Amino acid sequence: MKATALLQAIYTMGLVNYPNEARKWVNVMNTLGVVAGRAHSLSVSEVSKLDLMLRQLEQEHLEEIIGPEKQFSFATDLICTLSDSWLLASYEPIRAACEQTRTRKEPYERLDSFHRRLALVRIPIAKAEIKDAQRLKPTLMLYPIGDGDDNSGKLYAHDGSYIVPKGVCAETGATVWYPIDLKTQKTVAICRRDLSDEFLGLFD
Repeated sequence: MKATALLQAIYTMGLVNYPNEARKWVNVMNTLGVVAGRAHSLSVSEVSKLDLMLRQLEQEHLEEIIGPEKQFSFATDLICTLSDSWLLASYEPIRAACEQTRTRKEPYERLDSFHRRLALVRIPIAKAEIKDAQRLKPTLMLYPIGDGDDNSGKLYAHDGSYIVPKGVCAETGATVWYPIDLKTQKTVAICRRDLSDEFLGLFD
């Protein structure tokens, strides 16, 4: 079977297994297009396709890692990569929508809150920096994750060397990012599936 056929199969399975989410994506696409501009509807359409594919992959991933045999899955890294792409693609239409609501002086708290949560992950992925670090100039001691030879702490350097830790949600199989929120000075857990559900519920 060709790889292109496999891609189509994943998307079709996502449509079949997540029909409610597929319908919600259409509504969000249309509503956000009105708020942010029609061109952003196309971006949301692309985000929706990747989301349905990821939901299917995440479910199968979960079955692999929590099943009786608890298999190690090489899909974990691939799903993380696709999840990073989904988040980066999701950010711009939301940013544009927030900008339009501010311009029209029609603030929408739910949209602003979602934009901030996306940005907490987007900045580390896109820039290898902690969100707001350039402005706040924090003094943070960071410690490596894993079993490396050097586990000593190092001061955060705003030089593009920050790598946001990632894991797998034990309930959904989705990628979880662990960025630092300088507003609270704490590490927060942000699950891709939660972000997707929040996206779908923006205009409920």
